[in-house]
Amino acid sequence: MKCSICGAKLKKEGDICINCYKEFQEEEDLKKDNEERLKIKRKYSISYEFFKYIEVIVICILSIVICISSGGILEALGVIVICALVMGFLLFIDKRIAMGTKATFYNKKAVYKFKLAFIDTTKVVKYTDISDIRYFQTNRQKKYGYGDLCIYTKGKIPGSGFLNGFQIKNVENVEEVFGKIGEILGVQAEE
Repeated sequence: MKCSICGAKLKKEGDICINCYKEFQEEEDLKKDNEERLKIKRKYSISYEFFKYIEVIVICILSIVICISSGGILEALGVIVICALVMGFLLFIDKRIAMGTKATFYNKKAVYKFKLAFIDTTKVVKYTDISDIRYFQTNRQKKYGYGDLCIYTKGKIPGSGFLNGFQIKNVENVEEVFGKIGEILGVQAEE
């Protein structure tokens, strides 16, 4: 007889081998783990978003000033409309990303969800698969108390692209959240 999942020869009568059964049991245990210990969401603040795009705003203002100084009032109005549309689009996308990004930590796993338009990603990471946790802060993020939280895994997890694990940007009070994750994982978190 052969295992119905991996095709390995079975020494005893049955449908699946011991390895596949262990994996099945782990998956079932993870499915039953539904006690939330920590929920992290991406923060959206309109003032931070304007601060983040300060270079774009400065370029728009300079373009408007140049158009006005060269006598092109209609061109200046056109630049104002284009700049307003671009900023509105950027702010809309950032808000949608913030609304669709979250990570929930349970007793044995972390579940990361990202949703934006047609993209809907869910990653389930067992704590035993986590190799490292880090947070990063830009100078702009420090002024608002935000930071980027990264969870790295030992191997490839389903749904992960170039980053093994997941990342949540603009986490409020990132140092405190980082410490709570360390407590949940039972490790001393390092910056």
